[in-house]
Parts: sequence; structure tokens; C-alpha cells
Amino acid sequence: MVKEMKKATMKDIAAEANVSVATVSYVLNNAENQSIPAETKERVLQIAKKLNYVPNLAARSLVKQKTGLIGILLNRSAHEGVWRRAHHAEFIFELEQLLTKQGYHVVLSSIDVEKPNLEIIAERKLDGVFLIDVREDFFYSISKTVPTGVPLVLVDSVIDDELFYKVMYDYLGAFSAAKNQLERESAVLIMEKFHNAGLTEQIKKASGLAEENIHLMENEKSLADFLAMNSDRSAIILNEFLAGTVSKYRNIEGDAVICTSNCPEILPAEAKTVLFKNSKATIAFQVLSDLIKDNRGLHLEKYTYLPAE
Repeated sequence: MVKEMKKATMKDIAAEANVSVATVSYVLNNAENQSIPAETKERVLQIAKKLNYVPNLAARSLVKQKTGLIGILLNRSAHEGVWRRAHHAEFIFELEQLLTKQGYHVVLSSIDVEKPNLEIIAERKLDGVFLIDVREDFFYSISKTVPTGVPLVLVDSVIDDELFYKVMYDYLGAFSAAKNQLERESAVLIMEKFHNAGLTEQIKKASGLAEENIHLMENEKSLADFLAMNSDRSAIILNEFLAGTVSKYRNIEGDAVICTSNCPEILPAEAKTVLFKNSKATIAFQVLSDLIKDNRGLHLEKYTYLPAE
């Protein structure tokens, strides 16, 4: 029978570091109101690492009224194409890395856009929430489950409410950059249909194209028909994974891809791309961090737009 290893405690760390348990607690909880020598802090942290100390989040929350949990909530529907399923993968990966580096624990949950189950928010005491591509008609049902004072950052969502902070791309600038790269003046737009209808409409408007020249991707059959009818036009494609699907039906060298998934490396080397100057994950993380420090967010803009290069 394998004997289970005893978990290291603050008392174990204190004994080896020759300091009090209170000092260990102050160091591990980064208490800013305590004056502890840098050498002592470093010794405690090194011993904690050596002993593989794992903090008790429940106990920490009793002291700091914080759980260390951040929720990433992604709205999904049952039958999404690969261009939808993969769209936010890099963003979520990078965001999780940033949060983990700062000592947070991440709770990732998909919310069914048709029948949202909000237990993930109600059951967990989250210190902050990212809500991605949310449907307008369900937004307030979701936001009401977030306790007062817990910051909520909306990503890829147009919600006309001054209480909430949003992070999204500058599509006007992106379309301007894309059109400058096209070989032909006559163009069409191929884009995914977002759950957030306001975002879909904002992108369509930013494109400056007529409704008949915009294709909202739902299935490959309709895409093939649209491309066949517009074979003499250049295309602006939103999302690198959608561009991969388009490339099955036409050569995309003369088209422009707006890289909203932050994965330009999956495209052919000769593809024309529009990139953004900042990482969406980095900006979203910064907004949430600022709100955690001061949930009034008085110095923040309600919309933070990432400019195109």
C-alpha cells in the first residue's frame, strides 16, 4: 500500500525557516501592511517551493475575503463549426497563463446560449469574471449572478450599459488595413455569426459593404455557393480558422484575413493578413486587474479597442 505524502503546512515552513507561523502567513498572502525583511521573505518562499506547499484557498478566503478564483465564461451553441470552436482558443490559453502567473486559479466554463446554466457562477465565489460573446437577452440573467463588487469584463460583446467594461477589436481600422491590401476594389466579407448580435452588426457596419456582399458563415454548403457567385471579387475574411475553410474552395492569396484568433501562423505564408497591435488577452487581463484593485474603474474607458497594425 502506497503511503500518501503529508501535505506541507505553514507550520512546517515556519519550523524550517526559523520564523513564526504568522510571518509565513504574511509572506505567502503578500500582506502589504507588514514590514518583513526581504531576506526573510525570500527564505520563506524558497522553503515553501521546496516543500511543494499548496495554499488552502478556502482558508485564505476567510482571511482576505478572496478565493483566488477567476471565471472565464464562454457562450457556445451545440452545433458550432470548427471556425467557431477554435476562435477563442488562443485568447483563453493566453489569458489563463497570465492569470496563473499572478497566482489566480481559473474556472473555465462553457455556457449554452439556448439554456444557460448559471450554477458555475452561483456556486463559486469568484474574484472576477470574463464573459465572452454573450447574447444580449441572457446578459442580465448572467450578470445578476455575479455578486456586487466582483468585476465583470465583457469580451467580444456589445452591451449598451455604462456599468460594464468591454474589450474588443477596432474593426474600422482593421477593415481599412484589409482593403489597402486587396488586389481588386470590389470585395465581399466572409465572417462568422457571433452570439452577440450587436457585435455582428457592428462588424457589418464597419466593413462599409452592402448586405448582399456579406456572408455570415453557418455551413460550408452556403459558403461554397456564395464564393461561386463572387469568384471575380476579392474577399475579406474574419478569423484565421474561417480562412482555412474558405481555402478549401478558392485560393486566398488575393484575399485579406483579419486575424481575430491571434493565430496567423496557421495561414499560408503568402496570405495577406491584418494583425492587431496588442494582445486581447493582455488587455483584458489588465482591465480586470485594475478593476480588482479599484472596482469603480474611474480611470478606465467603458470600451477598450485594440487597434490594427
